[in-house]
Amino acid sequence: MEDLTKMQQMVGAAIKSLYQMILLISRKDGSCRVIDYNTEIRNISSDIGSFPLFCRYLFMNVHPEDRESFREFTDPGYYVENLSEKVYLSVECRVRHTDMNYYWSEIILCNASREDSTGGDDLLFLIRDIHDRKVRELIREAGERTVFKDLQDRYDALFEENMKDQQTGCYNRKGMKYYTDVVLKEAYETGKDLFVCVTDLNGLKYLNDTYGHAAGDEAIAAVSSELLKSAPGGSRIVRTGGDEFVLFAALERDSREPEEMSERIDRGLKRYNEEHSNPYTIGASYGWVLMPFKEGMVDLDEYIALADEKMYEMKLLRDEHRREKE
Repeated sequence: MEDLTKMQQMVGAAIKSLYQMILLISRKDGSCRVIDYNTEIRNISSDIGSFPLFCRYLFMNVHPEDRESFREFTDPGYYVENLSEKVYLSVECRVRHTDMNYYWSEIILCNASREDSTGGDDLLFLIRDIHDRKVRELIREAGERTVFKDLQDRYDALFEENMKDQQTGCYNRKGMKYYTDVVLKEAYETGKDLFVCVTDLNGLKYLNDTYGHAAGDEAIAAVSSELLKSAPGGSRIVRTGGDEFVLFAALERDSREPEEMSERIDRGLKRYNEEHSNPYTIGASYGWVLMPFKEGMVDLDEYIALADEKMYEMKLLRDEHRREKE
């Protein structure tokens, strides 16, 4: 019997050493008493006889970012119901110590039988130090997030590259299909209008035939560059053919960006021609529409056709090589 008592005392001492604080709580009236606590958390009052009052006091010593989870954990509506089915409940949060710094702790609530508690209490409230383990865990998770972000960035870059036209940096037809769905969804969810613009170089065949394909490539690069710089914010620019481009975006109904885009394109190409001593002039014709999203739309074909008609009207006025064919 003496050996058993000694063994029980040793076990009790070992259990106490595992926890920073041990409380016995009466389920009947909510009273509680502190069985043991470490001096490192003596700033947390140990002489409050009511468990709800103790929780409110401890709440003020929990890190602000963890208080909501602590409040939910110590809500009787939560732990009473859950402890009817589980052996214990726990939550991890940072608790302020006597040195006024916060350290990670695991807070545990578990059932205690009458045999385990001479006072007849039927809940145990335990605080266990997990700071070192938690810090190592957070460092590992931060490293994993960094690796994952790097992989995600690489994937995104490859995904974008696969949808880009290498010569101009605009999207290709794969990109058009993908971003058409994105822009249609945005217009549907936000109530914005759809902006669609069709752009075509002036006299590309003439440039290729007269000055060589290098001149044609230069013209395509110059026009695509101006489109990338001049397009409304959020626009996707797609090279749909050799010298044909489609721009599209979801814009506010009263947006002035399409008109401003037109002015920027014209100014940009005018400046380009003035700064280069080419024996030819690089130009473009374009037409755009800004129209409401239509229920059931799955592509931009209708609006592209309307924008294309407007582009053709401009081409008849601006493209002398096209006029010669008429």
